[in-house]
Amino acid sequence: MNMEKRPVACVASCAAACLGLVGLVMMPGCAESMQTTEGSFRGANPAPAAEIRGDQPPTPKTLLSMADILAAQGKDKECESVLWTCIRQHPGFAPAYNSLAELQMRQGRMAEAATVLSGALRRWPNDPVLLNNLGMCSLIGQDYETALEYFTRAAAYAPKSKKYRANMATSLGMLGRDAEALALLKQILPEERAEHNADVLRKARQKAAGSSANITPG
Repeated sequence: MNMEKRPVACVASCAAACLGLVGLVMMPGCAESMQTTEGSFRGANPAPAAEIRGDQPPTPKTLLSMADILAAQGKDKECESVLWTCIRQHPGFAPAYNSLAELQMRQGRMAEAATVLSGALRRWPNDPVLLNNLGMCSLIGQDYETALEYFTRAAAYAPKSKKYRANMATSLGMLGRDAEALALLKQILPEERAEHNADVLRKARQKAAGSSANITPG
């Protein structure tokens, strides 16, 4: 399936936002969604009249549009139900998997999001969007080695994407591989901003290490 990416709203626990990174192009969101080349689902043309009347079953695009509307209204439970229906009825429709994972990530349900994305990855094993989103699940879960593996694979399949290299740099920085992180940042940012972001990553890593050291067993 030929797919392209669409931006999505920022997940509250987005690692880049938490770290205070400046100018990294993995923003605005933790996860990103896919769409077919037929066009954007947000703001797409209304569903055909026959679908609205119920003469024909809703298409996957219509179901995704319904889920978008429910999400915008804060009706997460109903949104999730529509997305699961879409996946069951149209298992080859990739955007539904990413939208569902985005919803679960926003709610802090990282394990469930990773399960959904992993299932999709079995269908599309070389898709950089799925790989990147799985990397974000691992990054937010502080599994930086696994996150780096996913981001590296995503960058290999989409070498022109600065976003995936930025995410690689974030993982490298949190792993203490500062020189490698800085080198990647310099590929995608002006030198001053690259050095600033590398410094932010160092401080974030040190802060995380300090917090872990202060935790006493219960």
